Amino acid sequence: MHNQDMFVVIRRDMKYFTLALCVFLLASCGGGAEEKTSGVKRDTNSSDSVEFFRSDVVERATRVFYAMPSHLELSTMIKSTGGEFQKDFMHDSQKANTYQSTMKRALALGVYGADLSYSAVYEQQNEALKYLAATKRIGESIGIQEAFSANFIERANANLDNRDSMLAIMTEMYWESNSQLEEESREHISLLVMAGGWIEGLYLACKLTQDVTTVDITDRIAEQKFAADQLTEMFDVYSEDDYMIEESYEMFKPLLAKFGELNVEISNSSISKDESSGVHTIGGETKVELPAETLEEIKKETFALRQKLIEP
Repeated sequence: MHNQDMFVVIRRDMKYFTLALCVFLLASCGGGAEEKTSGVKRDTNSSDSVEFFRSDVVERATRVFYAMPSHLELSTMIKSTGGEFQKDFMHDSQKANTYQSTMKRALALGVYGADLSYSAVYEQQNEALKYLAATKRIGESIGIQEAFSANFIERANANLDNRDSMLAIMTEMYWESNSQLEEESREHISLLVMAGGWIEGLYLACKLTQDVTTVDITDRIAEQKFAADQLTEMFDVYSEDDYMIEESYEMFKPLLAKFGELNVEISNSSISKDESSGVHTIGGETKVELPAETLEEIKKETFALRQKLIEP
């Protein structure tokens, strides 16, 4: 039940969050600061231990990457709430060349990717074309060529007026970017891009609530509790070895902490295992409580963080 002081999100089908919750729960059961590898302490004097640690980090983070919602999914969720397209909410596509550091470019690529998704979902062809060009410029500046090859760009330009085809191409480009970064052991860049895209999607949703606060939009914001938990997990893992992640993490911490305060209740829970794949599925009913005052705090932190991300 909803009232003016409390919003509650109820998800009856938890399969979408199965992998994410499994990773988060496993991580939560780990040891202290010295025990980051399933209970095995890091021995900085042993190359074998360091190699094991890094392979374990990559495996854990990769599972979380694939559980995170893409900015395309976030944009689709925003439209499903009935919110109208707001051109002024998006970041200026003309500022794509103003970012100099790799960290800022990666975060900006996520922001522009989310704005591209937002434009495409609402079938705004002219805006989509601008943001396609912006993402291409920034993507190439940090060495992501595969997702912005001539073939992809030509197909996107030819399908700007075909929403379904455009969304399919964008999904392919999204995963092509992740694939290239993973193959080149640049998962930290992928994390920054993903984090930037998540913030822009959340920002768009929060902006919509300034005009009208509906249950649907608020629910979409509250559901980002799961994404915030996943991002926290990834930032924790990568910030140990990468100064860019560490610097970015400091910017994200206030917002992630607000989501961390939200209560999650699971009732009628059940766990089943697919014997052939070994995948566990968590079933049941999940409730995320979002008090009105916490919603306002989340919006405030989101607006502040987004401003930091788009600054050159």
